[in-house]
Amino acid sequence: MHKTILLTVEMPFLAKWVSEHLRESGIIKLLMNNNLRIELPTHFTDEHQKLILKYLTRGRQSLSLSEWKRLLTGFDLLHQARVMTESDVQTFKQIYAVHVEQPYADLYINELLQLHDVTQGHTILRARIARIIVHHLQEVNLRQADVPISNLLLAYCLYFWESFAVGYAFEVEIYRDLTRSGVVFQAHDLRDQVARLSGYDLQILNQKGDVKTSLYFLFVRRSRELTHDFYITRFYEGNRQRTLVVILQPYAWKQINGGTVSVLLEEVTKQFPVPAMVTFEKKTVVIVEYNVWKAKVLKQQQGK
Repeated sequence: MHKTILLTVEMPFLAKWVSEHLRESGIIKLLMNNNLRIELPTHFTDEHQKLILKYLTRGRQSLSLSEWKRLLTGFDLLHQARVMTESDVQTFKQIYAVHVEQPYADLYINELLQLHDVTQGHTILRARIARIIVHHLQEVNLRQADVPISNLLLAYCLYFWESFAVGYAFEVEIYRDLTRSGVVFQAHDLRDQVARLSGYDLQILNQKGDVKTSLYFLFVRRSRELTHDFYITRFYEGNRQRTLVVILQPYAWKQINGGTVSVLLEEVTKQFPVPAMVTFEKKTVVIVEYNVWKAKVLKQQQGK
């Protein structure tokens, strides 16, 4: 079930730079009507809306950890929010695909791979394209600053754009570091959209792995089952970044001859550089500092 909010808008003026494939898509039909309706999923609450608008106006740092978790639930619910007119219906997810992902994903990746310093440069690049996205949504009348409900769509697009951009920037940083370190690996081609959607990001020692920006993937419902052999990610304590870590299935760590100590997840960093065996959510994993893991991999690859 959905709850409907009616927005009355004027017929939009489509900027010349809107690409032809946008003009041919169904979403343009939606924009050509005077009445624009946004239907929110029934389980999307006023609290979700409040947190998302707080994120939009004050930034991620303004949210506590518990608020951030509820915010992410709200964004997940908004995948199925619908923008409606008498002639067309599009979900927020479909609008993001047409107005953000299709025109800007490849552009971002290509420019990202040309950066000498990805750590510094990607922030500027990401923000520049985010400003273009905001302008575009205003041009096609999908965002009205004085109508809070339309800002939900803007926040949705900017959140998933940031997730996309930050995720691939981190991935490029890891690939470049592995290359400098002499680690042999095979990675999917980031320039290829189909390859970007492959089941895993890279392969090392016949082990399949993913690159994640934080530990959050361990707790979300859609990834309860850890399907890969290892995950390269970042361990945070509060708002402070602790270190790069690798999370491995126990059998994957055993393959590179690693020992461990058993600890609670929140105590992992206190044990470093000793690798930690952690059991939570009915899962058992090994968490090790990135450089320790890298040294073990190099030793295996060099036959030492």
